[in-house]
Amino acid sequence: MIGYFDGASRGNPGKAGAGACILDDGGAVIWECAEYLGVKTNNEAEYAALLRLLAEARSRGLDGLEIKGDSKLVVCQVNRQWKINLPHLRALAESAWRLMDGLGVRLSWIPREGNKLADALSNRAIDEKGGLGSSGVPT
Repeated sequence: MIGYFDGASRGNPGKAGAGACILDDGGAVIWECAEYLGVKTNNEAEYAALLRLLAEARSRGLDGLEIKGDSKLVVCQVNRQWKINLPHLRALAESAWRLMDGLGVRLSWIPREGNKLADALSNRAIDEKGGLGSSGVPT
């Protein structure tokens, strides 16, 4: 299984959305989230999308999930490759580390072109100002 995440912000900060999904080994979507976040920065939206994906992975017990996102900052900070200077981003990274603990997830960066489904979900959340909650049910 593989998970994708993406955050979008129209303005920085601006209206923001989080998008995430999990695909089974055949490429079928088994879970997706499109959540409007209110006014956030792009980095905050990216972290929000990752946290929603990690929470779902934990609730399903998806040990060894491969997770991909197009935010180099979030991927490198959560993988402890880059320093985290802003306290509010450090708090978000710490939340990600707690959710990842014991799951054996692998987090990697992909170019934006490879993240189209999560990108569409994050933008849909902004467009619809509500979108789908993390349960996949309209909110």
